[in-house]
Amino acid sequence: MKPLEQMPKRVPPLSAAQLAQIKPDPANVVELIDGAVPGLRFRVTPAGTRSWSLNIHANGKMRRFEVGRNLGLSEARSKTEELKAKIKNGVDPTAEKRARREKAKLALDGIGTMGFLVDRYFEHGPGETLKTKDDQSNGIRFVFSTHLKKPTVELRSAELQLSADNHKAKVSAARAVAYLNPILRWAKKRDLVVGDFDLEKPNHAPPKQRVLDETELAAILPFLEDSHGMCARFILLTGARISAAQKATWSQINWDAKTWTIPSDHLKDTRALRQRSQRPKKPMVVPLSRQAIELLKMLQAGRAQTPRLRGPEPRTSETGLIFTSTSGTELGNWSRWLRGIIKVTGVPGWSAHALRRTSATLAGDLGAPPHVISVMLGHLNVGGQLVAGYNHSTYSSEHKDILQRVADRLEEIENSKPYLKIA
Repeated sequence: MKPLEQMPKRVPPLSAAQLAQIKPDPANVVELIDGAVPGLRFRVTPAGTRSWSLNIHANGKMRRFEVGRNLGLSEARSKTEELKAKIKNGVDPTAEKRARREKAKLALDGIGTMGFLVDRYFEHGPGETLKTKDDQSNGIRFVFSTHLKKPTVELRSAELQLSADNHKAKVSAARAVAYLNPILRWAKKRDLVVGDFDLEKPNHAPPKQRVLDETELAAILPFLEDSHGMCARFILLTGARISAAQKATWSQINWDAKTWTIPSDHLKDTRALRQRSQRPKKPMVVPLSRQAIELLKMLQAGRAQTPRLRGPEPRTSETGLIFTSTSGTELGNWSRWLRGIIKVTGVPGWSAHALRRTSATLAGDLGAPPHVISVMLGHLNVGGQLVAGYNHSTYSSEHKDILQRVADRLEEIENSKPYLKIA
Protein backbone atom coordinates (compact mmCIF):
# COMPACT_ATOMS: atom_id res chain seq x y z
CA MET A 1 0.00 0.00 0.00
CA LYS A 2 1.29 3.46 -0.92
CA PRO A 3 2.14 5.82 1.89
CA LEU A 4 -0.56 8.39 2.52
CA GLU A 5 1.59 11.25 1.24
CA GLN A 6 1.97 9.47 -2.16
CA MET A 7 -1.80 8.99 -2.79
CA PRO A 8 -3.15 11.17 -5.67
CA LYS A 9 -5.00 14.19 -4.44
CA ARG A 10 -8.71 14.28 -5.05
CA VAL A 11 -9.78 17.13 -7.34
CA PRO A 12 -12.32 19.31 -5.55
CA PRO A 13 -15.65 20.09 -7.23
CA LEU A 14 -15.92 23.37 -9.08
CA SER A 15 -18.24 26.06 -7.74
CA ALA A 16 -20.26 28.72 -9.51
CA ALA A 17 -18.45 31.44 -7.55
CA GLN A 18 -15.09 30.04 -8.63
CA LEU A 19 -16.09 29.99 -12.30
CA ALA A 20 -17.34 33.57 -12.13
CA GLN A 21 -13.85 34.71 -11.09
CA ILE A 22 -12.03 33.00 -13.97
CA LYS A 23 -10.61 35.52 -16.44
CA PRO A 24 -9.13 34.75 -19.89
CA ASP A 25 -5.34 34.37 -20.09
CA PRO A 26 -4.08 36.32 -23.14
CA ALA A 27 -1.48 33.64 -23.88
CA ASN A 28 -2.98 30.30 -22.80
CA VAL A 29 -6.17 28.30 -22.56
CA VAL A 30 -7.34 28.04 -18.97
CA GLU A 31 -8.68 24.57 -18.14
CA LEU A 32 -10.21 23.42 -14.87
CA ILE A 33 -11.33 19.91 -13.88
CA ASP A 34 -14.60 19.34 -12.05
CA GLY A 35 -14.16 16.87 -9.23
CA ALA A 36 -17.90 16.24 -8.95
CA VAL A 37 -18.32 14.69 -12.42
CA PRO A 38 -15.36 12.59 -13.62
CA GLY A 39 -14.04 13.75 -16.98
CA LEU A 40 -15.86 17.11 -17.03
CA ARG A 41 -13.62 20.05 -17.86
CA PHE A 42 -14.15 23.80 -18.10
CA ARG A 43 -12.14 25.84 -20.59
CA VAL A 44 -11.66 29.55 -21.23
CA THR A 45 -9.79 30.56 -24.40
CA PRO A 46 -7.70 33.74 -24.75
CA ALA A 47 -10.61 35.17 -26.78
CA GLY A 48 -12.93 34.65 -23.80
CA THR A 49 -14.91 31.65 -25.11
CA ARG A 50 -16.16 29.60 -22.16
CA SER A 51 -16.93 25.95 -22.93
CA TRP A 52 -17.33 22.54 -21.35
CA SER A 53 -16.00 19.21 -22.57
CA LEU A 54 -15.95 15.59 -21.47
CA ASN A 55 -12.81 13.43 -21.51
CA ILE A 56 -13.82 9.78 -21.52
CA HIS A 57 -12.82 6.37 -22.89
CA ALA A 58 -14.94 5.46 -25.93
CA ASN A 59 -14.28 2.46 -28.18
CA GLY A 60 -10.97 1.82 -26.44
CA LYS A 61 -9.64 5.36 -26.87
CA MET A 62 -9.52 8.47 -24.72
CA ARG A 63 -11.65 11.04 -26.51
CA ARG A 64 -12.90 14.56 -25.88
CA PHE A 65 -16.55 15.39 -26.56
CA GLU A 66 -18.03 18.87 -26.55
CA VAL A 67 -20.69 19.40 -23.87
CA GLY A 68 -21.61 22.97 -24.72
CA ARG A 69 -20.71 26.64 -24.52
CA ASN A 70 -21.73 29.31 -22.03
CA LEU A 71 -23.45 26.81 -19.75
CA GLY A 72 -23.94 27.20 -16.03
CA LEU A 73 -22.29 24.65 -13.74
CA SER A 74 -25.50 22.75 -12.96
CA GLU A 75 -26.54 22.59 -16.63
CA ALA A 76 -23.07 21.45 -17.70
CA ARG A 77 -23.08 18.60 -15.18
CA SER A 78 -26.58 17.51 -16.25
CA LYS A 79 -25.67 17.52 -19.95
CA THR A 80 -22.48 15.59 -19.19
CA GLU A 81 -24.42 12.79 -17.47
CA GLU A 82 -26.74 12.59 -20.49
CA LEU A 83 -23.73 12.48 -22.80
CA LYS A 84 -22.13 9.68 -20.77
CA ALA A 85 -25.32 7.62 -21.00
CA LYS A 86 -25.35 8.02 -24.78
CA ILE A 87 -21.73 6.98 -25.10
CA LYS A 88 -22.33 3.98 -22.84
CA ASN A 89 -25.13 2.90 -25.22
CA GLY A 90 -22.80 3.06 -28.22
CA VAL A 91 -23.77 6.48 -29.57
CA ASP A 92 -21.01 8.62 -31.06
CA PRO A 93 -21.94 12.25 -30.26
CA THR A 94 -19.28 13.62 -32.60
CA ALA A 95 -20.67 11.62 -35.52
CA GLU A 96 -24.19 12.77 -34.59
CA LYS A 97 -23.08 16.39 -34.59
CA ARG A 98 -21.34 15.94 -37.93
CA ALA A 99 -24.50 14.39 -39.40
CA ARG A 100 -26.61 17.28 -38.12
CA ARG A 101 -24.24 19.79 -39.70
CA GLU A 102 -24.40 17.90 -42.98
CA LYS A 103 -28.20 17.80 -42.92
CA ALA A 104 -28.34 21.51 -42.13
CA LYS A 105 -26.03 22.17 -45.06
CA LEU A 106 -28.25 20.09 -47.36
CA ALA A 107 -31.27 21.99 -46.07
CA LEU A 108 -29.89 25.16 -47.64
CA ASP A 109 -30.45 23.45 -50.99
CA GLY A 110 -33.91 22.24 -49.96
CA ILE A 111 -32.65 18.70 -49.27
CA GLY A 112 -33.47 17.17 -45.90
CA THR A 113 -36.13 19.77 -45.10
CA MET A 114 -39.71 19.18 -44.06
CA GLY A 115 -40.82 20.21 -47.54
CA PHE A 116 -38.45 17.65 -49.04
CA LEU A 117 -39.79 15.01 -46.63
CA VAL A 118 -43.38 15.68 -47.70
CA ASP A 119 -42.41 15.43 -51.38
CA ARG A 120 -40.47 12.22 -50.70
CA TYR A 121 -43.43 10.61 -48.95
CA PHE A 122 -45.87 11.35 -51.76
CA GLU A 123 -43.45 10.68 -54.65
CA HIS A 124 -41.59 7.58 -53.44
CA GLY A 125 -43.16 6.56 -50.13
CA PRO A 126 -46.52 5.12 -49.02
CA GLY A 127 -48.30 8.24 -50.26
CA GLU A 128 -47.31 7.57 -53.87
CA THR A 129 -50.49 5.59 -54.64
CA LEU A 130 -52.92 7.92 -52.87
CA LYS A 131 -55.33 9.63 -55.24
CA THR A 132 -55.62 12.52 -52.81
CA LYS A 133 -51.86 13.03 -52.51
CA ASP A 134 -51.92 16.44 -54.21
CA ASP A 135 -54.68 17.67 -51.90
CA GLN A 136 -52.88 16.29 -48.85
CA SER A 137 -49.55 17.83 -49.85
CA ASN A 138 -51.17 21.21 -50.49
CA GLY A 139 -53.03 21.04 -47.18
CA ILE A 140 -49.82 20.36 -45.24
CA ARG A 141 -47.99 23.17 -47.02
CA PHE A 142 -50.84 25.59 -46.33
CA VAL A 143 -50.97 24.97 -42.57
CA PHE A 144 -47.28 24.26 -41.86
CA SER A 145 -45.74 26.73 -44.32
CA THR A 146 -43.33 28.21 -41.74
CA HIS A 147 -41.70 24.81 -41.14
CA LEU A 148 -41.17 23.66 -44.72
CA LYS A 149 -37.60 24.98 -45.00
CA LYS A 150 -36.47 23.60 -41.64
CA PRO A 151 -34.16 20.56 -41.57
CA THR A 152 -36.20 17.56 -40.48
CA VAL A 153 -33.81 16.95 -37.55
CA GLU A 154 -34.83 20.34 -36.17
CA LEU A 155 -38.58 19.71 -36.31
CA ARG A 156 -40.20 19.70 -32.90
CA SER A 157 -43.61 18.28 -32.09
CA ALA A 158 -44.56 21.22 -29.87
CA GLU A 159 -43.79 23.78 -32.58
CA LEU A 160 -45.81 21.90 -35.19
CA GLN A 161 -48.67 21.52 -32.72
CA LEU A 162 -48.71 25.26 -32.02
CA SER A 163 -48.83 26.02 -35.74
CA ALA A 164 -51.88 23.78 -36.09
CA ASP A 165 -53.58 25.13 -32.94
CA ASN A 166 -53.05 28.77 -33.94
CA HIS A 167 -54.07 28.43 -37.58
CA LYS A 168 -57.15 30.47 -38.43
CA ALA A 169 -58.67 27.81 -40.71
CA LYS A 170 -59.44 25.19 -38.06
CA VAL A 171 -60.92 22.61 -40.42
CA SER A 172 -57.92 22.90 -42.76
CA ALA A 173 -55.58 22.61 -39.78
CA ALA A 174 -57.33 19.47 -38.53
CA ARG A 175 -57.06 17.88 -41.96
CA ALA A 176 -53.39 18.87 -42.29
CA VAL A 177 -52.62 17.22 -38.94
CA ALA A 178 -54.33 14.03 -40.13
CA TYR A 179 -52.25 14.15 -43.33
CA LEU A 180 -48.94 14.90 -41.57
CA ASN A 181 -49.02 12.36 -38.73
CA PRO A 182 -48.48 9.29 -40.99
CA ILE A 183 -45.58 11.08 -42.70
CA LEU A 184 -43.89 11.80 -39.36
CA ARG A 185 -44.34 8.17 -38.24
CA TRP A 186 -42.84 7.01 -41.53
CA ALA A 187 -39.92 9.44 -41.12
CA LYS A 188 -39.34 8.37 -37.50
CA LYS A 189 -38.82 4.74 -38.53
CA ARG A 190 -36.10 5.91 -40.94
CA ASP A 191 -34.37 8.26 -38.46
CA LEU A 192 -35.30 11.25 -40.60
CA VAL A 193 -36.75 13.10 -37.60
CA VAL A 194 -35.71 13.33 -33.95
CA GLY A 195 -38.19 12.77 -31.15
CA ASP A 196 -41.75 11.53 -31.02
CA PHE A 197 -44.60 13.10 -32.96
CA ASP A 198 -48.31 12.58 -32.38
CA LEU A 199 -50.02 15.82 -33.30
CA GLU A 200 -53.56 16.48 -32.12
CA LYS A 201 -56.23 17.97 -34.33
CA PRO A 202 -57.16 21.46 -33.14
CA ASN A 203 -60.64 21.84 -31.73
CA HIS A 204 -63.18 23.16 -34.17
CA ALA A 205 -66.92 23.22 -34.43
CA PRO A 206 -68.18 20.33 -36.57
CA PRO A 207 -69.49 21.48 -39.95
CA LYS A 208 -73.25 21.88 -40.12
CA GLN A 209 -74.94 19.12 -42.11
CA ARG A 210 -77.10 21.61 -44.01
CA VAL A 211 -80.15 20.41 -45.94
CA LEU A 212 -82.28 22.77 -48.03
CA ASP A 213 -85.98 22.63 -47.19
CA GLU A 214 -88.71 22.95 -49.82
CA THR A 215 -89.23 26.68 -49.22
CA GLU A 216 -85.53 27.29 -49.78
CA LEU A 217 -85.52 25.07 -52.86
CA ALA A 218 -88.43 27.06 -54.28
CA ALA A 219 -86.33 30.20 -53.93
CA ILE A 220 -83.14 28.68 -55.35
CA LEU A 221 -84.31 26.48 -58.25
CA PRO A 222 -85.34 29.33 -60.61
CA PHE A 223 -81.77 30.66 -60.48
CA LEU A 224 -79.99 27.40 -61.32
CA GLU A 225 -79.51 28.32 -64.96
CA ASP A 226 -75.86 29.21 -65.57
CA SER A 227 -73.07 26.60 -65.79
CA HIS A 228 -72.75 26.19 -62.03
CA GLY A 229 -76.53 26.25 -61.70
CA MET A 230 -77.02 23.51 -64.29
CA CYS A 231 -74.40 21.39 -62.53
CA ALA A 232 -76.18 22.05 -59.23
CA ARG A 233 -79.46 20.87 -60.79
CA PHE A 234 -77.73 17.74 -62.06
CA ILE A 235 -76.43 17.01 -58.55
CA LEU A 236 -79.96 17.38 -57.13
CA LEU A 237 -81.32 15.07 -59.85
CA THR A 238 -78.66 12.38 -59.42
CA GLY A 239 -77.39 12.63 -55.83
CA ALA A 240 -73.85 12.69 -57.21
CA ARG A 241 -70.83 14.25 -55.56
CA ILE A 242 -69.66 17.62 -56.85
CA SER A 243 -66.36 16.13 -58.02
CA ALA A 244 -68.11 13.47 -60.13
CA ALA A 245 -70.55 15.98 -61.66
CA GLN A 246 -67.76 18.44 -62.48
CA LYS A 247 -65.83 15.72 -64.31
CA ALA A 248 -68.86 14.30 -66.15
CA THR A 249 -68.33 13.98 -69.92
CA TRP A 250 -70.70 13.39 -72.81
CA SER A 251 -69.05 10.04 -73.48
CA GLN A 252 -70.33 8.84 -70.09
CA ILE A 253 -73.97 9.41 -71.12
CA ASN A 254 -75.86 6.50 -72.68
CA TRP A 255 -78.84 8.10 -74.40
CA ASP A 256 -80.52 4.81 -75.26
CA ALA A 257 -80.27 3.37 -71.77
CA LYS A 258 -80.75 6.81 -70.18
CA THR A 259 -77.85 6.34 -67.81
CA TRP A 260 -74.70 8.14 -66.70
CA THR A 261 -71.71 5.92 -65.96
CA ILE A 262 -69.28 7.40 -63.43
CA PRO A 263 -65.77 5.90 -63.85
CA SER A 264 -64.40 4.13 -60.79
CA ASP A 265 -61.55 6.63 -60.41
CA HIS A 266 -64.13 9.42 -60.03
CA LEU A 267 -65.79 7.64 -57.09
CA LYS A 268 -64.84 8.16 -53.46
CA ASP A 269 -63.91 5.02 -51.55
CA THR A 270 -64.31 5.28 -47.77
CA ARG A 271 -63.87 1.56 -47.11
CA ALA A 272 -60.99 0.10 -45.12
CA LEU A 273 -57.80 -0.48 -47.11
CA ARG A 274 -58.16 -4.27 -46.89
CA GLN A 275 -61.66 -4.11 -48.37
CA ARG A 276 -60.46 -1.89 -51.20
CA SER A 277 -57.84 -4.42 -52.23
CA GLN A 278 -60.23 -7.37 -51.91
CA ARG A 279 -63.06 -5.77 -53.89
CA PRO A 280 -61.90 -2.89 -56.12
CA LYS A 281 -64.32 -0.12 -57.04
CA LYS A 282 -66.52 -0.57 -60.09
CA PRO A 283 -67.98 2.16 -62.30
CA MET A 284 -71.31 3.43 -61.00
CA VAL A 285 -74.30 3.46 -63.34
CA VAL A 286 -76.74 6.26 -62.49
CA PRO A 287 -80.26 6.06 -63.99
CA LEU A 288 -81.28 9.42 -65.46
CA SER A 289 -84.75 10.80 -64.86
CA ARG A 290 -86.78 12.49 -67.55
CA GLN A 291 -85.78 15.88 -66.15
CA ALA A 292 -82.08 14.97 -66.13
CA ILE A 293 -82.25 13.86 -69.78
CA GLU A 294 -84.03 17.10 -70.71
CA LEU A 295 -81.35 19.14 -68.95
CA LEU A 296 -78.57 17.30 -70.81
CA LYS A 297 -80.31 17.64 -74.18
CA MET A 298 -80.72 21.36 -73.60
CA LEU A 299 -77.03 21.70 -72.78
CA GLN A 300 -76.00 19.57 -75.74
CA ALA A 301 -78.10 21.67 -78.10
CA GLY A 302 -76.56 24.82 -76.68
CA ARG A 303 -79.93 26.18 -75.58
CA ALA A 304 -78.98 26.89 -71.98
CA GLN A 305 -80.43 30.19 -70.85
CA THR A 306 -78.15 33.16 -70.50
CA PRO A 307 -76.89 33.21 -66.89
CA ARG A 308 -78.69 35.72 -64.69
CA LEU A 309 -75.87 35.99 -62.17
CA ARG A 310 -72.71 36.65 -64.18
CA GLY A 311 -70.59 35.75 -67.18
CA PRO A 312 -71.18 34.81 -70.82
CA GLU A 313 -72.17 31.42 -72.16
CA PRO A 314 -69.38 28.86 -71.67
CA ARG A 315 -67.32 27.84 -74.65
CA THR A 316 -67.47 24.32 -76.03
CA SER A 317 -65.16 22.11 -74.02
CA GLU A 318 -62.42 20.35 -75.95
CA THR A 319 -62.31 17.72 -73.21
CA GLY A 320 -65.96 16.71 -73.66
CA LEU A 321 -66.98 18.02 -70.24
CA ILE A 322 -70.71 18.54 -69.79
CA PHE A 323 -70.41 21.41 -67.33
CA THR A 324 -67.68 23.93 -68.04
CA SER A 325 -66.47 27.37 -67.09
CA THR A 326 -66.69 30.28 -69.53
CA SER A 327 -63.25 29.29 -70.82
CA GLY A 328 -64.32 25.69 -71.49
CA THR A 329 -62.47 24.17 -68.52
CA GLU A 330 -63.73 22.19 -65.54
CA LEU A 331 -65.96 24.16 -63.17
CA GLY A 332 -64.37 25.64 -60.08
CA ASN A 333 -64.76 28.50 -57.62
CA TRP A 334 -68.06 27.29 -56.25
CA SER A 335 -67.74 29.63 -53.28
CA ARG A 336 -67.89 32.68 -55.55
CA TRP A 337 -70.97 31.35 -57.34
CA LEU A 338 -72.61 30.58 -54.00
CA ARG A 339 -72.05 34.11 -52.74
CA GLY A 340 -73.89 35.41 -55.80
CA ILE A 341 -76.85 33.06 -55.54
CA ILE A 342 -77.16 33.55 -51.79
CA LYS A 343 -77.34 37.28 -52.41
CA VAL A 344 -80.18 37.09 -54.96
CA THR A 345 -82.22 34.39 -53.17
CA GLY A 346 -81.67 35.29 -49.55
CA VAL A 347 -81.11 31.61 -48.64
CA PRO A 348 -78.07 31.72 -46.33
CA GLY A 349 -75.61 29.25 -44.87
CA TRP A 350 -75.44 26.48 -47.44
CA SER A 351 -72.71 25.01 -49.59
CA ALA A 352 -72.64 22.98 -52.77
CA HIS A 353 -72.37 19.83 -50.61
CA ALA A 354 -75.86 20.59 -49.28
CA LEU A 355 -77.28 19.74 -52.72
CA ARG A 356 -76.36 16.06 -52.40
CA ARG A 357 -77.67 15.88 -48.83
CA THR A 358 -80.88 17.59 -49.95
CA SER A 359 -81.36 15.05 -52.74
CA ALA A 360 -80.87 12.16 -50.31
CA THR A 361 -83.26 13.76 -47.80
CA LEU A 362 -85.95 14.19 -50.46
CA ALA A 363 -85.53 10.52 -51.35
CA GLY A 364 -86.00 9.55 -47.71
CA ASP A 365 -89.07 11.78 -47.37
CA LEU A 366 -90.53 10.08 -50.46
CA GLY A 367 -90.22 6.69 -48.77
CA ALA A 368 -86.91 5.32 -50.05
CA PRO A 369 -85.39 2.79 -47.62
CA PRO A 370 -81.84 3.41 -46.30
CA HIS A 371 -80.20 0.81 -48.56
CA VAL A 372 -81.66 2.45 -51.69
CA ILE A 373 -80.47 5.89 -50.55
CA SER A 374 -77.06 4.33 -49.94
CA VAL A 375 -77.00 3.05 -53.54
CA MET A 376 -78.18 6.43 -54.79
CA LEU A 377 -75.26 8.11 -52.99
CA GLY A 378 -72.75 5.65 -54.41
CA HIS A 379 -71.79 4.07 -51.10
CA LEU A 380 -69.85 0.85 -51.62
CA ASN A 381 -70.83 -0.82 -48.33
CA VAL A 382 -74.58 -0.94 -49.02
CA GLY A 383 -76.39 -2.06 -45.86
CA GLY A 384 -73.20 -1.98 -43.79
CA GLN A 385 -69.88 -3.78 -44.00
CA LEU A 386 -71.17 -7.24 -43.06
CA VAL A 387 -74.16 -7.18 -45.41
CA ALA A 388 -72.09 -5.72 -48.25
CA GLY A 389 -69.76 -8.70 -48.03
CA TYR A 390 -72.60 -10.98 -49.14
CA ASN A 391 -75.03 -8.75 -51.03
CA HIS A 392 -73.58 -7.08 -54.14
CA SER A 393 -76.93 -5.93 -55.56
CA THR A 394 -77.09 -2.41 -57.00
CA TYR A 395 -80.91 -2.22 -56.67
CA SER A 396 -81.04 -0.67 -60.15
CA SER A 397 -84.85 -0.61 -60.51
CA GLU A 398 -85.33 0.95 -57.07
CA HIS A 399 -82.52 3.41 -57.84
CA LYS A 400 -84.20 4.44 -61.09
CA ASP A 401 -87.60 4.79 -59.44
CA ILE A 402 -86.46 7.00 -56.56
CA LEU A 403 -84.44 9.35 -58.78
CA GLN A 404 -87.49 9.89 -60.99
CA ARG A 405 -89.65 10.58 -57.94
CA VAL A 406 -87.05 13.04 -56.58
CA ALA A 407 -86.97 14.80 -59.98
CA ASP A 408 -90.77 14.99 -60.08
CA ARG A 409 -90.86 16.49 -56.59
CA LEU A 410 -88.21 19.09 -57.49
CA GLU A 411 -90.26 20.00 -60.57
CA GLU A 412 -93.39 20.39 -58.44
CA ILE A 413 -91.54 22.60 -55.96
CA GLU A 414 -90.21 24.85 -58.70
CA ASN A 415 -93.50 25.12 -60.63
CA SER A 416 -96.05 25.30 -57.84
CA LYS A 417 -94.38 27.78 -55.51
CA PRO A 418 -93.68 31.28 -56.83
CA TYR A 419 -90.25 32.73 -56.12
CA LEU A 420 -90.21 34.83 -52.97
CA LYS A 421 -86.88 36.07 -51.66
CA ILE A 422 -86.35 34.81 -48.14
CA ALA A 423 -85.72 37.65 -45.67
